[in-house]
Order: sequence, then structure tokens, then C-alpha cells
Amino acid sequence: MKYNQETRLPRPSVCDTGASVPIPQAEEVRDLLAKGKTKPAVELAKEIHKRCGWPESEALLVDAYAARIRSLLKTGLKEEAKALFELVHERYSAAAARLADVGVLVSAAKGNLEELLRPLSDPALPQETRRAIENVVKGQVCDLSAVAQCAALPADHPLRTAAAALLRAFATVTIGPVEESALVLPEVSHRGPLASWKTLVRAIAYFYRQDDAACEHGLRMIDPDSAPARLIPVLRTMLRMSAAERLAPAGDSLVDRVCGSAVSLRRALQALESAFETRVQGKILPEIQRAIAACEVAYPELLERLRQHISVRSLHLDLPTRKVRAALGGASIKNAYFWRLYAWSEESSREPLVPIICAQWEQFRRHAVAEGWFGENSQEAAALYLHMAELLLEVPVETLERLPSNFAAHFSGFQTFYEDQPPVIRAVEAKYKKRDLYFLSPSDLFERACRIDPHREAFEQWLNWAREESDWRAADHVAERWHQALPNHSQPLLYLMESAEKRGAFNKATAFLEQAQKLDALNPEVRRAALRLLVAQTGRHLRQRKPHLVEQDLAALEALPQAQVADRPAFLVALRWACEVIRGDAELASSFLSQIGRLLGSSAAAIFACENAGDLAGLTRADFDRYLPQVSLDPADSLISATARVSVLGDDVGAPFTIPTAWHGGLWQELTNGQGELASRQLEMLGKVALRTNQKELAYAASVAGLEMGGDQEARFLLLRARALPEWEIERRDDCIAATIELGRRRRDMSIINEAMELWRGRRNALTNFFDWLGSENWHDFSMTTEELNAVLQHEKHSRRFPLDRHARYRAPFRETVFLDDAEPEKDDEPFTLDDIDQLVAEMGQPRGKRQKRVRRDLPGQGDLF
Repeated sequence: MKYNQETRLPRPSVCDTGASVPIPQAEEVRDLLAKGKTKPAVELAKEIHKRCGWPESEALLVDAYAARIRSLLKTGLKEEAKALFELVHERYSAAAARLADVGVLVSAAKGNLEELLRPLSDPALPQETRRAIENVVKGQVCDLSAVAQCAALPADHPLRTAAAALLRAFATVTIGPVEESALVLPEVSHRGPLASWKTLVRAIAYFYRQDDAACEHGLRMIDPDSAPARLIPVLRTMLRMSAAERLAPAGDSLVDRVCGSAVSLRRALQALESAFETRVQGKILPEIQRAIAACEVAYPELLERLRQHISVRSLHLDLPTRKVRAALGGASIKNAYFWRLYAWSEESSREPLVPIICAQWEQFRRHAVAEGWFGENSQEAAALYLHMAELLLEVPVETLERLPSNFAAHFSGFQTFYEDQPPVIRAVEAKYKKRDLYFLSPSDLFERACRIDPHREAFEQWLNWAREESDWRAADHVAERWHQALPNHSQPLLYLMESAEKRGAFNKATAFLEQAQKLDALNPEVRRAALRLLVAQTGRHLRQRKPHLVEQDLAALEALPQAQVADRPAFLVALRWACEVIRGDAELASSFLSQIGRLLGSSAAAIFACENAGDLAGLTRADFDRYLPQVSLDPADSLISATARVSVLGDDVGAPFTIPTAWHGGLWQELTNGQGELASRQLEMLGKVALRTNQKELAYAASVAGLEMGGDQEARFLLLRARALPEWEIERRDDCIAATIELGRRRRDMSIINEAMELWRGRRNALTNFFDWLGSENWHDFSMTTEELNAVLQHEKHSRRFPLDRHARYRAPFRETVFLDDAEPEKDDEPFTLDDIDQLVAEMGQPRGKRQKRVRRDLPGQGDLF
């Protein structure tokens, strides 16, 4: 065995295969280098080499020194790095090749570009050294002109030609538009050290073309370790007109030179927005001044619009008028743009006041007409009338009736808004000296809209509103106006037919039906109306005990094709059964009962159909006991299936069926036990029929079974759940209604949306809900996120039992109940009266100062306003 030195470890002999010799603790050195601990790594490598003295240990030590030199350069210690490099290079000259890339870095740190690039002119330059120089060029060289003119390289060197081509391209793209062919730059290799510069040139060209997407794509393609990557934040700031990160002073200067002062304005507006969010006056007013000053420099033509936007935001925060006006440099112009902006912002606020919003839209209409936005009787004006009417539809009926008088008594108008306004603006307000509060009457608004622009949707809204008012004369008037304006529409005739039918005016109803049939006999609505009217007429003649007229009605019914669909023939036989009961023919009545059982496939269904046909005919309990004896049901005969089937039949023929009281317990038991396979419509109609006799437990059980089905019918069973809940489940019912509307919106089911809105308005019109309307948040907004919708669905699907505990507290599954000051809500068992409403409306007009708890803020016109 041979020894290198007396104090060193013997170097183990190796085979002639050239296998490397393992070095003790070498892995520890490499671990330290991987962690960036270069100084301890050097010390440990020195100890290893001192003990071993092998070529392998020397190579390990040189690698540790190389990492140390890189670390010194990264921290800016250029002189120390240079001294260490020269020392290592002199002491371990045999390992010079391992220091080639580090030598390039040291040369680059000197700032001598020619010294850095000179080795590239040597064709025999080792590949590792060449790659190291190119990496330095890619990541550190920023002066392309110096590269293009570098005397250390031949004039035709690829690096010089590429730099020269990039310089020409830079000059071209920053002067004007360029063709795509000018951006090819074949002199610049996509694998070369200047490849990212070519991508930067293209991104700049796309920036000036206004092609933001292509520019952003180019910025993403730039190597983040290359010198051009330093311009990525600057270009992105120019693209977005705002800085996602703080730029260096040189970057800010370049942005200002390229984009002017637009970025400064955007930053001022962002600072103003942040100040508004704090709601602190001392922070907002200085930012208003800065934003106004920046806008005057950048876009003076937009200065007035900015004043108007800031004025509206300040109005919402009740900031002092004079201070805001001083910060704005003057009062904002109250033209059509201002009033539209003000009305929009009020509509989107957390506590919108509908009467004030309608008054603001009226101010907008006046100024828009005066400024030539649209004409007095234009379609735009009609659309505005409809919009105001739709807002008023959300106001409870009792409040709406007294709103004009209360509003006139406590609202002084918008006179203070017109102080310091130009004469042309004040002239518009002066033109309307007589106060006209038509904008607080849905009837007047609908009438104006339909007179200017008559169309189906407008008349439908008007008619639906009149029907909700429970004034059949007003509703008939609307339908007549609709028929006069649009004589080819069958819908108003069908409504007039239904209205006349409800009043018992069957001759009028028949006349309206005949007109509708002449217009559109194949319309499904017209066909259903014909069936419903004949059934109602048959019921009237049965109640009048006129069997001969009943025979004529039944013959007419049997002649209708729509009366022969599904189970409808069974109902016609049930009407004949009722007629025979009136005549006293027990044998024929029994025969008809058996026929009904065969048609419906169930004796229970036959009894249910005859019970309701008898109710329609006005039969007495004695008649039922005599001609409809208790029939023992077949054990295989499902009571729930029979009832659900006949409930659908009643809906088909337009007859209000009810469930026999004695059946309720059995039906509930079968439904909760999951007996009988019912279709979704059968379940829904079963629940609706149960609600007619206030059997909410049965309707709730039907909603449980329906929600388990899932699918597209979830909205209908959520609405059934809302109807079946006890009256004290107010918040839960509201969540079910909102979820129903959201599902209907997503599935474009307008029928379920209309049903849900009808239920909502019916609840809202209750007097006790006025207080909620005034102070609730988002009362007009039924939208839900997917998470909120799923939370309501899951909660209702898991709530299988009918709620019986009146004092159990419902917590919405998608929100937390919050109380101010950690206090429990006050309990108030006193009813809310009309006198309370008058007091609230009066309080809405009080001057500034300490306001009542529930009042949002003063009405415009009652204090200092902009």
C-alpha cells in the first residue's frame, strides 16, 4: 500500500475500470451547499482535503470555493469574490476547468464587457465556459448597443448581429405600427442568450397595437431570469393602468413618459376608493383633492363626470356638504347623468328607499328629455316608467295606498340640489313647478308605459299588479285596455272570461271564450280555458238542480278533444254520478261509481272523484251517506296513489278538489312510510290539495318526498315547503322562496318564478311585514350563490319532520345571526299598526341630527346636499 504523505489517509487502490474513490463526509459538504451554507461547506471541505489530499477531495474543495464565490457576488461583495477567485485559481491550478463559469461571473462583475465576451471569439472555447458566458449575457447584460459594437468579437459574430437586429427592431416598434414580418428577427436565435429580448420587442409592438392579450402572452414567455424580465412589471402597469407591485423610480419614470399621467390618476382613484371604504372623513377629503388634481392633468374632459361620481359616494356617507364641495373644487352638475347615477346607486344600496329612488328617476327623466337623450313619449321613456312601476311592486299594498299623501307631506323636493347650478340646469327644475307624484302610483306608471309602447310584457305586469290589488274592476279595465291596444292577443280575453266566470256571468264568459277561440283555437291555454269554463258551467247547473242543462253541458264536454285525455273521462262520469244523485236514481249512480273505479283502477280514487264532483254540485252530507257509502278498500289499493292521481285530475279540469277529512291520517302515514310510487306532479298536486284545507303536515310530508327525488323539480318542492311551513317560520320560509327563485332563474322556469313571487308578495302585503320592508337588507334581491343555494337545499332535505316547536330558533344554513354590541334582540310582542307607519314616514323627513334607530338617513331635500 502506498501513502501520499505521512500525515494523510492512504488513498485506496482502485480497479483499472476508473471507478471514483468515495470521499469521507462528502455528502455533508454537498448538503451544506444545497442549503446555501457556503462558508461552513468550505471549512468542512478544507478539513477533508487536509486529511485526504486526494484529487477527489481537491475537486470537492474547489466546488465549495466556487459556490462561495457565487454567494459573495450575489451579495454584492465583488472585490472579495475577485480576491478569493484569484487565490483559488492560483493554488489549485489543476482544477481551473471547474472554475471556468465562476471566472466568467467575476469578469462580468468588473463591468468590462469586452473582457467578458472576448473568449467567445475562440472556436475551441470549452462548452462549459461558453455556456457560462451566455448565461451572464442573458441575465445581466442590458446594453444591446455595447454588445453590437463590442470590438472583442468579430463584426459578423452571431451575438453582435443579433444585438444589432434587436436595436433596429426597438427603434421601429417605438416609432409607429410595424408589420408582423418585421418582428420575425431571424438573426436572433430562440435558444440564444438574447432570445428574451426578441420576445420583449414583440410584446412592445403588441402594446402599441392595443392588443393587450397578445402583449400579456409575450410577457409570460419572457424568461424570468433574463435581463428583459425587469421590464415585465413596468409593461403590465402600462397595460392595466395600475401597478400591482411598487415600481422602482426608473420604472415609474418610464411609465409616466409612455402613458402620461393616466397611471397617476388611476392610483389616485384607487387611494380614494380605499379612503371611502374606511368611511373616515379625515382620510376621504384629502384623497378627493388629489383625485381631482390628477384628473385635471390627465383627462380634464372627464373632470365633471368624476365630480358627479364622488358627489354620489359622498351623499351615501353623509359627508359635510361644504367640505366636499371645496375638495371637489365646486359643485357637481346635476344633469341627467348625475340623476341616473344617483338613482342607480340608491337601488344598489343596502337599504334602498323606493319612493326616493322613483323621485330620482323622475328627475333623470326630466333632464334627459331636456338634454335630448330621448323624447317625452319615446320607448326609452316607456321603459323608465316600467322600471319605476317594478320598483313600486315591492312596496306593501297598505303602504302604497297611503304613500303619495305621506310622501307629499314630508318630502320637500330636491331644491337644495340646484344651488350653485348653471341656469340651464335650474331651468329644467323650474319648468316643473306643479308637483306631480304620478311616479308613486303603479297604475299611472303602467298606463303611461302601455300608452307609449304597448306590448305583452308591459300589460302582463300591469294586469298582475291589478289582480294583486283584489280589485276586479281595475283588473278588467287593464284587460280591456290590453285587448284594445293588441286585439290579436288572446290572453286578455282569457282573463276577462275567468273574471266573468268568477262573478257568475257565464254568458259574458262564453262570449269572451268564443272571441279567444276565433283568434287562436289551437292555443293550449285557450283549450284549457274552454274545458274549465264548461266544467264550471256544469257545476253551476248542478247546483241549480237543472239536470236537463247538465246533460247539454256534459254532451258539450264529451265533444271536446281535450276532455278525453288522461283521466278526464272519469271526471265526466263523476259529474254524471252527481246528476243521478240529484235525480235520485241510486241504481244508475251506483253503476257510474263502478265505472269510475274501473277507469281509475281504484275504488278509493272513485270515491275521491265522486266526493269532489258532489261538492261541485252542492250535494249535502246526507246525499253522500246515501249514495256514496263507506267502501272497504282493498289492502293492495294504495290510498296515497289514488288521492294523488285524482288531485292531478282536479288540476287538469280546473276544479278545486279537497281531501276528505277522514283520509288525512291514513294519507300522512302512507306518505311518511314511503308507500306508493308517485310522480313529481302527483306529489306536488297532493301537497297543494292538502293546503286547501290547511293540512300543512300532509303538504310538508309531500315536500319531503319530492325533495328526495332531486332533479329539475326541486324548485317546485321547495316552494311547496315554503307554503307548508307554520306561520312563525318566517326566515326559513323566505329562504325557501329565495332558493326557489334562484333555481327557477338558473333553469329558466318562469312559471315557478312567478308562483314564488306571488307567494312572496302575498306575505309582504301583510301589514306586519312593513317594518321588515323598511329596514331589511337586499329585500328586492333574491339572488343566491351556489354555496348558499346548496346550503338551503341540504338543510330542507334533512329537515324531514314538521316543525312543531314555536320557540325553536331557525338559523339560516348559509349565514350567521349577528347582534350589535353582543346584545340579544329585543322582544316586541306588540302589533305594528298603521299609526306606527305614519310615525315612521314622518321620522324619515326629520332634519339632520340624532336619527331613530331604524331610519337609514334623511330624505334628499331635508338638509345640506350637494
